[in-house]
Amino acid sequence: MRMKQSVLAASLAVLAAVPCLAAIKAMTLTELMGITTEAAHVKITAKSTFHMDWPMQGAVWTKMHIQGESLRTLEPVDTDVVFMGSQDPADEWGMSEMPTLQDTRVGGEAVVFFNGNDKDVPGRLNRVYALDCVYRVEATFGTPVVIGKGEGFAFPENSKLDDVRATVRATHLELAKIQQAGK
Repeated sequence: MRMKQSVLAASLAVLAAVPCLAAIKAMTLTELMGITTEAAHVKITAKSTFHMDWPMQGAVWTKMHIQGESLRTLEPVDTDVVFMGSQDPADEWGMSEMPTLQDTRVGGEAVVFFNGNDKDVPGRLNRVYALDCVYRVEATFGTPVVIGKGEGFAFPENSKLDDVRATVRATHLELAKIQQAGK
């Protein structure tokens, strides 16, 4: 019995020492914009879930219809975006990395980063990667504010929407300049 407990304790110690393989990568605004093709200030007008056997059998995805303005190009945005996971308890398919229910509620405003026509997703859907790609917008003292998510996120602190709009646009123009110089 003592040997069995010792083996069990040693096995648990080894497992505890193994580093976690799944983690959310901290990204600056520049890094986030470097891996996404669009950043938009939007209103979420509809939300539903669907099954798609990608990247694994039985995966559940959430689809949101969004309308607003591109913060990169200042063009209108009226499209669907998807992310893997569901906040609907009936789906039984939550993911720790998916955007929060509060950030994706129908009728809410958000700043959303996504890849338009993502070539990696069957059907080339517009994909939102993770919780660091949706930032809720709330009116605070009459001013729209992007709710920050803490250290390690593109917007660590609450910021006025106008400031976020200017910063995203400036970052977009800087990234475009760097890309042009590299050609």
